[in-house]
Amino acid sequence: MIERALPAYLAGVRIAVTRAGERGGPLADALRRVGATVYDVPLTRIETLDLQPLHDAVARLTQYDWVLLTSVNAVEHLAQAVTARGAEAAMATRRLAVVGPATARATDEQGWRAPTVQPDRMQAEGVLDVLAERSDIEGARILYPCAAGARDVLPDGLRALGATVDVIPAYRSAPDPEGQARLRQLTRDAQVDLVTAAAPSAVDALLDALPPEQASHIPVACIGPVTARAARIAGFPVKVESTAATVEGWVKAIVTAYATGSR
Repeated sequence: MIERALPAYLAGVRIAVTRAGERGGPLADALRRVGATVYDVPLTRIETLDLQPLHDAVARLTQYDWVLLTSVNAVEHLAQAVTARGAEAAMATRRLAVVGPATARATDEQGWRAPTVQPDRMQAEGVLDVLAERSDIEGARILYPCAAGARDVLPDGLRALGATVDVIPAYRSAPDPEGQARLRQLTRDAQVDLVTAAAPSAVDALLDALPPEQASHIPVACIGPVTARAARIAGFPVKVESTAATVEGWVKAIVTAYATGSR
């Protein structure tokens, strides 16, 4: 069966995809399918922290009522600890709250139970709003493996609702010097029309990579209002703010921006 080619909506648009490693592949491929010229320029890499605190928490997993997961990286690091501790049976019965479909798919790939909470508004505030409507949060104990420096919106909000939240940083986003050097070269050569940013940490990496005088001239495509706000504060013009936290929604938002605006 021969696949029909998609219209080249983004023909001539040069986009730097800054997501780390395998995370950037689906976005880059989707953008190429609609005609964009794509540069894979990861500006960060994921570094695993000391996992002993997470292993210790998993060893007493039956004490937790909920596990809160806000990224695929959190799922992968938790899965490593679950396997190492032989805690698969305990994990299979924990209630899960996830932030979006990518995280939900990652939990499904691990064979864990379907998430009890997956909000339509795919950000921390959306998770908190749904959990606030439940009657089983007050007095609950919640495990929250996350990135170092993650926002306090969820743990603070859940504690205000009467829950006990164990926040355990398992990984961090670190600069990728090679990718940052490549982006500097591409911008110096005027080869980039748009740069993607999937999180505030990606905005920080952009600031590390580019001199301040270039920041105001590089349009960015952001997922969600939190990342868009960080980009604006940093001085980047936000050309695209996707409200859908999926690759498909992000690409659609980029196509729409170029269909209705100037190139």
